Amino acid sequence: MDQPRTIKAVAFDAFGTLVEVTDERRPYVRIARASTVGVLAASITRSLDLGAFADMCGVRPNPEWNFDLEAELVSIRAFAESRAVLVALRRAGYRIALASNLALPYAAPLEALFADLLDCACLSFEVGAAKPAPAFYRSLCLQLGCTPAEILMVGDSWRSDYEGATRSGLQALHLDRRSVAQAGRGAVTITDLRQLLAILPV
Repeated sequence: MDQPRTIKAVAFDAFGTLVEVTDERRPYVRIARASTVGVLAASITRSLDLGAFADMCGVRPNPEWNFDLEAELVSIRAFAESRAVLVALRRAGYRIALASNLALPYAAPLEALFADLLDCACLSFEVGAAKPAPAFYRSLCLQLGCTPAEILMVGDSWRSDYEGATRSGLQALHLDRRSVAQAGRGAVTITDLRQLLAILPV
């Protein structure tokens, strides 16, 4: 990452970065697998609830899917350090964004956890584009009112959050909670969000 002093905003991926699903059921994926249409991307780039997504996939509704979705939604938990890191960054004057690929029902739990700490939320189902597409990152820049170089993207997907962001001109850090930063990625990989507070001027 170059010149952290130029950064005015920090954008965070959601799942695997700020939060985890402790009871993973993946109903959208299961519906997509039952379909021959192959339209999983529609659930994260359009405002589709589970029933509408099943209709698009040509799959008959199954009450079990709604039960699984509710079980998954109530199991969403913030990682231990997430709120403390966001609070510290806001106090230091950074604008904070949520930047996530997700289906419509997953937005409410995230809002309940972080709405008071966010300047904006760039969500794929609202903007009609998903990371790593440049259109997603253009929308993020517009919402934050910052140039790409002024935004630091932090996420656990190398392709979507790191490569997608850097190809769109943003600065980025890759979060890998499972292992120590690997050789060749040491300058851009962190293992805990608290490491941000040692990287950025706060």
